[in-house]
Amino acid sequence: MNSSSGVEGNGRFLITDVPNSQVGAKMPTSYMNAQTKGIGEVIQHLQFFRVPDHQRDFAWTEEQVEQFLDDVIDALHDGAEDYFLGLVVLVEPQQDEVWEILDGQQRLATTTIVYAAIREWLYAAGFEQDAIKLQDDFIGSRELGESQVVPRLKMNVNNRTAFHTFVVERNNDTFLVTNRDAAPRFSSERRLIEAVIACRKRIAKLESISGQEPKDQARKLFDIAKYLRNRVKIVVMNVSSTANAYVIFETLNDRGLDLSVLDLVKNHLFGRSGNRLDEVQSNWITMLANITGRQGDDFLKVFWTSRWGRIQRGKLFDEWRQRFDGQTTEQIVSLSAELAQAADRFSALEVPDHDVWSTYSLPCKKSVKTLAILGSRQVWPVMLAALERYDPNEMERLLQHLVTLIVRYQTVGSRRTGLLEIASARVARGVFEGDLSSPQKVWNEYSSLVPNDKEFEEDFSRWTETKAARARYVLAELEKAEYRQSHNGEEPEEIPPWEDLTLEHVLPRNPGKEWAVEVKAHPKFRQEYVHRLGNLCLLQGKPNKESSAKSFTFKREQIYAKSNLTLTRQVAKEFDVWTPTSVERRQQDLARLAILAWRLPQPS
Repeated sequence: MNSSSGVEGNGRFLITDVPNSQVGAKMPTSYMNAQTKGIGEVIQHLQFFRVPDHQRDFAWTEEQVEQFLDDVIDALHDGAEDYFLGLVVLVEPQQDEVWEILDGQQRLATTTIVYAAIREWLYAAGFEQDAIKLQDDFIGSRELGESQVVPRLKMNVNNRTAFHTFVVERNNDTFLVTNRDAAPRFSSERRLIEAVIACRKRIAKLESISGQEPKDQARKLFDIAKYLRNRVKIVVMNVSSTANAYVIFETLNDRGLDLSVLDLVKNHLFGRSGNRLDEVQSNWITMLANITGRQGDDFLKVFWTSRWGRIQRGKLFDEWRQRFDGQTTEQIVSLSAELAQAADRFSALEVPDHDVWSTYSLPCKKSVKTLAILGSRQVWPVMLAALERYDPNEMERLLQHLVTLIVRYQTVGSRRTGLLEIASARVARGVFEGDLSSPQKVWNEYSSLVPNDKEFEEDFSRWTETKAARARYVLAELEKAEYRQSHNGEEPEEIPPWEDLTLEHVLPRNPGKEWAVEVKAHPKFRQEYVHRLGNLCLLQGKPNKESSAKSFTFKREQIYAKSNLTLTRQVAKEFDVWTPTSVERRQQDLARLAILAWRLPQPS
């Protein structure tokens, strides 16, 4: 394959050769040495690598790992001479003979995981000597007289133990599954274990297409191991120091290399931190820990928007560089500390039991949970700015206003999210700069966007909701509104939280023979009405599936009429049959109630 640069099908940037003379006119050749090599060859010959603690955790999803391995296997099967993975940037060893990985840890780690999966298959099939060689060459080895395996790749502090336990050391499938299920759902440890399991499954799957004899199956795995070593190519860029790498990253990005904004911002900060690099790195590590499980680029976009207004993701780093290029070392250190603190608040935007909310009221925390259920990404910059500028009482009122905004405009109204994003960016900047110094001023800024009562009632009367959590929240709020309306504004005390209630479809999602008459009389009944809000009600406890599938007459008399919830009892009281007309009539009643549940704050 000829030397070229471009974008591979999976979106990774490809470089097969990077002559020093083409990287930058002002960049001396001593900055770097770039060569094209097989990724396995690099692991085998350079021997020891480490991921700095300030780098991101292992981030590839199970799907990405499977795609990587499938692409390699397909390239081998198709007879492709080479398969290019892209650029890996390494800092030359200083004293400890360990190469520092500045870019490429996901590919190096995943390649090691693939080798480990092949190792396990070889051990199980009786090819112990081959498995040992694979272990020594690509995964880790024991020094003479030592019992501990020295890994070829040492991950950052968050992934180091997990990588050694689940990849470098041998373990069985049951051990992997048990630890995967015990790991937090969105943690990097869980992603790492999922990657190991995915590779083992894919390697095992090759048995069915590689012949019945173990030696034929092993030969296929030997071919994959060799292909990874010699033909899965990367451009290895060796730089003499971390500082040189920062300049190279930005230069390559200017020339078309598609790096993440997070990586670019990190390099920009580190490269301008002078003799206080340790402080900036420490703040960066704290920031990464705070946003674990979320996309770093998402955080940076929200952070920027919360302070300086709307920004397109593709222009974020250019704007960042323009704003901070002239900063002093002291200002860079301060900015890195701001990022760490803002990341902590960002991680709390959808987590009501986060420490950030510990001093806030219960209604405030409930609003945070509600916004998370409804989906409120567009107002995240407003929330982030307000956490820095508003006191707890102001924050409580603001979040209540944002719930009303999201319900009327987005959840029920299904209006354009782009307009909401533009307005929210303007509002967030106003909050941060102090121009919108109260929740009422924020609402006034949004008011022209929010559907009025008539529009909201019309939207609500047609609303369909397929997400059970959102439907339960809305119906519970309507139940409270109905109580207030019939009790002179008194707040209800005995209505259970919506999380403890069960969503019931009056017309079942899969109606059986007991609904044959209604379905035959109205052919589009199930298709168009099953998820309409008028067809939904709440139940305390969980009725058995047989009861939920019963006829309307049965459910009306045996379930709805006996409910402690007013809106559910009304289904039994007001309807003798259940038809599309019944659904529409009930939903219109609920729509009128919705105006009271999500009242418009009065503009000042």
